[in-house]
Amino acid sequence: MRINCPNCGLEQEQNDLFCSNCGARLVGTDKLRTMPMDSATMGGSVTNKLEGSGTLPAPIATARLNLHIIRSGQILPLNGPGEYIIGRVSEGQSILPDIDLEPYGAYQSGVSRLHARIRVEEDAIWITDLGSANGTRVNNEKLTPHQDYPLSNKDVVRLGRLNIQALVGQE
Repeated sequence: MRINCPNCGLEQEQNDLFCSNCGARLVGTDKLRTMPMDSATMGGSVTNKLEGSGTLPAPIATARLNLHIIRSGQILPLNGPGEYIIGRVSEGQSILPDIDLEPYGAYQSGVSRLHARIRVEEDAIWITDLGSANGTRVNNEKLTPHQDYPLSNKDVVRLGRLNIQALVGQE
């Protein structure tokens, strides 16, 4: 079965989430494929997971912001200023995130394809949840979608169940 894009009218596959022509959302958020999780599957508090983890890996000194993938220890440098969409890439997706977290178990962790935006400015860093299925948290505080929140050094960002620590470079 096929459906028509409500924006441009192009015929699309029924299971597509976004139009391959114009990028419009084809289904409501109730039909997104990311698996919802309750607090029992979240695995407890982020601070408990970080205790005893040793020293932080060395950030890339020239980057304004380094994203430390806690599970793997990987560092993803973001040279600012700029805007970065974080999510996961999946087959057939026409709009891609700037930072693909799929190599770090993003699908299994409940990360949406276009999950959050990080905006790096000269004097501040902001994070915004993009209406993700499983939400975004900073230091265990749930973010209201589409609102900017400040991001500081050593803040822990949780996208679904994927924990990332913000390591802000010296200004």
